[in-house]
Amino acid sequence: MKCYLTILLFALVSCATPPSSKDSIKISIDVQELPPIGLAISTTDYNLQLVHFDSNKHGEYVIPNMDAAYITLHNGFSERKQIYAELGDNIHLTFDGKSMKESLKITGDRPGITEYLSNQKITPYDRNIYSLQFPEFESALKEKIAENCLLLDSCENTLKNESEKFIKLERARIKYLFAPALLNYPKVHGEEDLEKIRDDYYTTIKNWIEEDKDYLNLTEYQEFISRACATLAFQKKGIPTTYYENILEQMYYLDQNFKQEDVKQGFISLWANEYVQNNGIKQIYELNKFTREKLTDKKLLTRYEQIYDSWVRIAPGNKAIDFHAQDSTGKEFSLKDFKHQYVCLYLWQNVYPCIVEFSHLKKLDSLFKEKNIQLINLSIEPKLDEWKKTIRNQDIQTGKHFFLKNEKEFLKKYHYSSGTIHQFILIAPDGKIVESHLPNASSGKLEKYLTEQL
Repeated sequence: MKCYLTILLFALVSCATPPSSKDSIKISIDVQELPPIGLAISTTDYNLQLVHFDSNKHGEYVIPNMDAAYITLHNGFSERKQIYAELGDNIHLTFDGKSMKESLKITGDRPGITEYLSNQKITPYDRNIYSLQFPEFESALKEKIAENCLLLDSCENTLKNESEKFIKLERARIKYLFAPALLNYPKVHGEEDLEKIRDDYYTTIKNWIEEDKDYLNLTEYQEFISRACATLAFQKKGIPTTYYENILEQMYYLDQNFKQEDVKQGFISLWANEYVQNNGIKQIYELNKFTREKLTDKKLLTRYEQIYDSWVRIAPGNKAIDFHAQDSTGKEFSLKDFKHQYVCLYLWQNVYPCIVEFSHLKKLDSLFKEKNIQLINLSIEPKLDEWKKTIRNQDIQTGKHFFLKNEKEFLKKYHYSSGTIHQFILIAPDGKIVESHLPNASSGKLEKYLTEQL
């Protein structure tokens, strides 16, 4: 539940619909009533995005730059529906806004594949499989994969008429759904057992790796290749000390051992973009140099440069991005209303981890006054009425409370992270950024930072 909540929070701040393109998959939706919690769409476990509906209760969503995609529809927390689409597909959905199960109608999809995905129920392996010796363990794992492909086998001739690519991707998806079990084997058996099978174990992992550019958009394939490259890279070096070190070694291993250039380009782009997007550009000289040298695909390089430059934009010393917000009476405010003092922006939503921060912020009131800092709590709660109710709570009466308007672009520019849910930004009296991602107040490090730096 916590994980799904985090994903939904991400959806609320990442729901800008990409521009329509011929090189895309287009989904249009019409509902009788707006879904109470919202209708969201995802193509991986992490990029769930909320659909915007206009006054006619019509919404559109475009998936660019994907030749094929497994698409999951999320009706709030209650319902999920999976479909499949390929480049150029135009899919239209209608439902009553309450229950997809009862009222969802789909046109423009691949109905045989949609039915197959509705009926395909993955049967997990028994944990006792880890008690087997490694050769028997691998055989049992392959048998479980074959078992989960039985429905696909029985439907193959019918599904070929709709997409041969789907059959290929679905076999790979099922295989790589189970492949991580290989990487978990040593965790159960320990280092002594691993020493006995070391050569066979690492050879087996290599044999499970397929280099195929068609698989690059499969989450299951991405996750296995990432972990497998890290495992193989560190087989003689020991466990990496940092996530950054891990990513670098994955990249080096991939570059030295993979043969298919399209696959190498795809993973270097994926790993570099993901790291920079989530962690920024501090102390990434090696990663940045390697990525710029190895990405010869101009589109992939441009995408990396855009993400990198978006972090440059909010580096210390650059002009702060203005906000537009209102107080509980509707009066509007922006950054220019707080000249000649430091401004600490607290981006928060009406969820428990964010609320907890206020008790720690209260303890910093005297420090804020001493350092000429104005605390501004910018709510990204999607519902204005819910925000007004929340700020009546006496326990959060510190600083100024504003409701952030048009927050999506603002949050995107400041690299707001759904993983942390909240964010602190410090702006100098001259309107320039001091730091875009301060430590949380609850960590105790915010007080230390402000005391030492200002």
